[in-house]
Amino acid sequence: MNKITGYQLFAITFIFQIGTTIIFGFGGQAGKDAWIGVLLSSFLGVFVVLVYTVLMRLNPGLTLVQWFPAQFGRWIGTPIAFLYPLLFIYIAGRITADIRDMVSTTLLFNTPLIIICGVFVFIIAYCVYGGITRVSRLGEMFLPIVLLLFSIEVILLISSNVMHYHNLLPVLENGWGPVWKTVYPPGITQSYGESIILAMFWTETKEPNKVMKITILTTIMSGIMVTIFDLMAVLVFGDMFSGFLYPLYTLLSLISIGKFIENLQMFGVLYLLMTALLKGVIEMFAAVRGIQQLTNMKSYRALVIPSCAAALILGMTMSKNIAEHIYRHHFEILVPYVWVPLYLILPTILLLVTWLRRQLAK
Repeated sequence: MNKITGYQLFAITFIFQIGTTIIFGFGGQAGKDAWIGVLLSSFLGVFVVLVYTVLMRLNPGLTLVQWFPAQFGRWIGTPIAFLYPLLFIYIAGRITADIRDMVSTTLLFNTPLIIICGVFVFIIAYCVYGGITRVSRLGEMFLPIVLLLFSIEVILLISSNVMHYHNLLPVLENGWGPVWKTVYPPGITQSYGESIILAMFWTETKEPNKVMKITILTTIMSGIMVTIFDLMAVLVFGDMFSGFLYPLYTLLSLISIGKFIENLQMFGVLYLLMTALLKGVIEMFAAVRGIQQLTNMKSYRALVIPSCAAALILGMTMSKNIAEHIYRHHFEILVPYVWVPLYLILPTILLLVTWLRRQLAK
């Protein structure tokens, strides 16, 4: 089986952690202090990712869904492990809904939603069916494009003279309360807690001893990039930053140099299509591989079509509009009642149990 190189692991981790954050923004609750919330979230996110990589080292050769049966036993660990593939399919459906709303409101106004979602899910299925090689090469291809677009955007925004440093002041005008609400739980679980899914890929790397170093370095770099995005948005919009549904898309519309270079919102659409596609592929691949490993199936490919069909149905039906999709389902239900238990509480308990069992075995 082909193995993931260090660069490919860096690429898929970096783009996965950025995900749709650069389009929807990060930390709108904190207003113009959102960039502080991103920095704190990134700092704490390093420790969250560290827990996952330590679990990997304590369970050598095992993937995420194999950790729990190995430490909790078959009858307790297997049902817990099954929660993760189901969650990954649900998140793939959420990503499909993100594409549905973004593309239909910014690019293809009169295109039926089923066409937009169907094409997106079909591409996901095609990539997943190709195996780990296709997934890793997708990240390898997207990374330089994302970094190039990011560099161009920063240069053009600075050249457009739309950023005003006084929009940052006064810093922490409303205290630490709004910032902390941004950090916990959404800031830590979004991107960083979600990175637990990468434990489904770590066993496929050429150099497992470098996984911890690469993943932590990538976490720091993705945090810096999202911080820069938020900082630019605040420098341009000030307190209005929290009122935009797609702050990056709106930000790109303000670029204007000599009335020649302007209206670059398509950069934002490209960001979303690339990062959302890779994230959707990773979610779906991890889901079908997880189910395969838990059920001892010979191949995961028989699961691709039904799992993608489930994601398509979810993407079409889980919300009536973008407000319900983001604020109701995500912040009020998904983050506190699903992500916190599965991304923070269960891995911490698993780490303690694994450590205790190793101590008792000595």
